[in-house]
Amino acid sequence: MTATDVDQWLAARVPRVLRALGGSLERGGIDGEVLGWVEGTLVPEDSAGVVLGVALGAAMVAAVDVVEMSARPSASLSAMTIEIARDPRRGETLSLRGEVVSLTRTRASAEAVLLDAAGVVVARSTATLSRPPRG
Repeated sequence: MTATDVDQWLAARVPRVLRALGGSLERGGIDGEVLGWVEGTLVPEDSAGVVLGVALGAAMVAAVDVVEMSARPSASLSAMTIEIARDPRRGETLSLRGEVVSLTRTRASAEAVLLDAAGVVVARSTATLSRPPRG
């Protein structure tokens, strides 16, 4: 499977709620020591923490989903922590990245970060995700 295939698969599965909040996931893959990753942007119209949390959570779930690239979601959030360094400015374009840190048959650990144009952390998150049994 090529990088273009992964990007097209990912673009078709961006959660509607993330799009509605001004977010997108454009790239993803599996490489090196990172088990799965996704990248995109968020242009929030509201600086509420819930907007940042939804974007970070979506990125982590999508990073786990990229590993399997199945037709159905392969993970759901079990526990999530969010650290907000500063509120984003309305309409500010933020870079979004989610990565799988560890992966087992039934669980995954992931992290995500939102960065401003200067590469400074706006918010970050870690999560434990449940993976449904296959078969």
